[in-house]
Amino acid sequence: MRLSTLFRRVALGRGIFVLVGFAAGILSSYLLKTPTTQQVVSPRRSASWLRGPARQHGDKIASQNKRFMGDLAQARGKRKVLLDCGGNVASTVQLFRETYPDGKNYIIHSFELDDRLAPYFAPYSNHVLHCPTAVSNKDGNMTAYAESAWSPEKGKTSGTDMQWGGGTLYALKKEIQDNITGGSRKLTYRRTVPTVDLSRWIKENTDVDDYVIFKLDVEGAEYDILTKMLKEDTFRWIDKYYGEYHGWQTVAGWNKADKAQLIEEVEAKGKPLLRWTGERRTYEDFDVLHPKLVGSVGKPGVVYSNCLGSAQKRPKLALVVEVGMNAKAARKLVTTLAAHTSNIPLALFVYGDFVELFQQQVKEWAEMFTIGMRESQPFPPGHFARQAPGWIRFSIVSAMERLCDAGLQSTLYLAENTTKMVINVAKSRGLSLVQPTARFPPTEETPLTEKSYYH
Repeated sequence: MRLSTLFRRVALGRGIFVLVGFAAGILSSYLLKTPTTQQVVSPRRSASWLRGPARQHGDKIASQNKRFMGDLAQARGKRKVLLDCGGNVASTVQLFRETYPDGKNYIIHSFELDDRLAPYFAPYSNHVLHCPTAVSNKDGNMTAYAESAWSPEKGKTSGTDMQWGGGTLYALKKEIQDNITGGSRKLTYRRTVPTVDLSRWIKENTDVDDYVIFKLDVEGAEYDILTKMLKEDTFRWIDKYYGEYHGWQTVAGWNKADKAQLIEEVEAKGKPLLRWTGERRTYEDFDVLHPKLVGSVGKPGVVYSNCLGSAQKRPKLALVVEVGMNAKAARKLVTTLAAHTSNIPLALFVYGDFVELFQQQVKEWAEMFTIGMRESQPFPPGHFARQAPGWIRFSIVSAMERLCDAGLQSTLYLAENTTKMVINVAKSRGLSLVQPTARFPPTEETPLTEKSYYH
């Protein structure tokens, strides 16, 4: 049956409408059969939401999964705090706010020794920036050595075109002596900055009953800091520990054996460390906190794009509305659709940012229509699918979190491009992909004229 004929028959019986500025598609009827396919969960997540396979990193991650389940229960009703030690260009703040479960409700304290990086933190609320301030095992002042953030003339750092800046209290002797280039790490920016006794600060500014996540990535200063925290039993204030050890970094008074012994003591007497890599938008228990969704509509990783025949051997029509970031136009269109009496299966696909900005509107839509997800935000054409897998995952999980904040869960994902990489990431999250068979208005071919528009 020709598409135009199908539309004409539906129009005669149901009163078909015109979609302006959005896309229409033909999908299998069972995929978007009714709004009851929408799975609603508590914004705080039930145990079934969190239940899922941990990433296979041995007994450590498996035990962390079980520990996190207990910690999450303890965190409810408590003040939630993230200590971001080594804030850099706010990469940790962004990753935490966008993807960490309930991350929007944490107050974040960021410590950064390079004052030039302060502007990167300006967009974030419920946040306290300590800059320029370096965390240490004592209060005082020290010389900080930093490289500049990326610029066209910067060149490579240690053989790599680094896009972020970095600073340390423990530069190598050759780097200190090289005032012109700053050595292999280009540590040319040198300032005396205040240091804060981190162990003391934690005890004075957080409560043992708070739920505190501790992220420590401070280029070698961690060894003195952790030693004092163990001595003063400060880990009693810490519920979860992220970070990175810098065994290669030369630190006065520390050799390789001493560093290894300290790490063992922290694991045994403090908290086991989970890696956090903000610039790559990931952390070690990412898949533990974001398990694959179960009970999905359709099969995870499958791209649905064809019109399937019904029991009567007749194709059925389903409509997809791609909602952009224009809330006024979207509200007008969706309100019009809701006023029609047609039973045509229909789904609204929304960006994560749209859900965050217009949460109540989306919740009202979910009472009438199936809600599907797009990426976290609009991207230039073709840009999203060209990103690294970790960045694609970041965007998709961010959108999932925004739906969760609204008390919704959707396993339908309308991808801009269904590349192999996008499909693999969607499959790992338990999402089935939707691609319209036909679009209106058309995105290619001839410009819209009166004739082509109505055809």
